[in-house]
Amino acid sequence: MCSCESFGTIEYDMQWLNTIVDELIARVPEGEILLESGASPSGTYHLGHMRELLTPDAVLLELRRRGRQARHIHFVDDLDALRKVPVNIPSEYEKYLGMPLCDIPAVDGSQRSYGDYFLDGFKQAGELLGIEVEYLYAHEKYRAGFFVPAIERSLERIPQAHAALEAVSGRQLDEHWSPVQIMEQGRLKNRQFIRLNKSDKTIAYQSADGQEQTVAYDTGLVKLDWRLDWPGRWWLLCVTAEPFGRDHASAGGSYETGARMMQDVYRLQRHTPFPMTL
Repeated sequence: MCSCESFGTIEYDMQWLNTIVDELIARVPEGEILLESGASPSGTYHLGHMRELLTPDAVLLELRRRGRQARHIHFVDDLDALRKVPVNIPSEYEKYLGMPLCDIPAVDGSQRSYGDYFLDGFKQAGELLGIEVEYLYAHEKYRAGFFVPAIERSLERIPQAHAALEAVSGRQLDEHWSPVQIMEQGRLKNRQFIRLNKSDKTIAYQSADGQEQTVAYDTGLVKLDWRLDWPGRWWLLCVTAEPFGRDHASAGGSYETGARMMQDVYRLQRHTPFPMTL
C-alpha cells in the first residue's frame, strides 16, 4: 500500500502536467486544443521516441478530465529524404539515398514503404499502451496541395526567411539559399529558386546544369526546408502545443527558428505552439 508521503511525491511529480494544461487552457479559452507530435520514420524507433506519444497523451487525458475538447495528431515526416543507411539495414539501400522515405521499398519485401515498415512498430506500441492518436502523413499532405499556402508565403518572403535563419542559428547561408527542395528524378535536391507563378502553381528553378526548369508545387514535387516545414504546419493545422527534445529547444535550435519564421514569414506570432519540453 502506498503511503501518504508517496502520494505527495506523485502529486509533486505530476505538477508539470498541471502547469502545461493550465497554460493551454489560458491560451485557448474555448474550442479544440490540438496537440501535435512527430518524427521521421528513417530507421528503428527507440524508447525515447515514445515520449512523442506519451507526453501529448497525458496532456490530452487531463484536458478532457477538465471538460475540454482536445485532439492528438502525430505527423509522420515520410517525405523526408533518406540521408544515411542505418547499421541494421542492407548496404544496398545506399542506392535510395536522397529518395523520400515514402517511395523506398520496405526492408522485408512487403508492399509497404520503407517509412511504413519502421512506423508500424511504433504504431503498434502506441496501440498496446492505449494511446489515442491520429497519424498524418507528410507525403499525403504535400501531394494533396495542403502545404501550398506555406510554400507560397515562404517563396514570397525569402529575404525575411534568410535573415531570420541567419539571426537565430548564427550561421551564414549561401546567397542562393532557397526555402524549398525540388524533386528531380525521384530525389530531393537543393536548387536555386528563380520565380513563383501562383496562377498555375509552378516555380521556375535552375537545374544542376544551369538550365531553367519548371515544376508544379501543389503535387508534392516541392518540399519546404525543415526549418520552414515545421512552423508551416503549425500554421496550417492550428497546432496549440507540441513536445520535443532539448536539442530542438536549445538556443538557435529549430523551435526558436520556427517561432521566428511564424513571425517574419507566416506573420502569425501568436499561433506559435506552446513547447512541451521536459
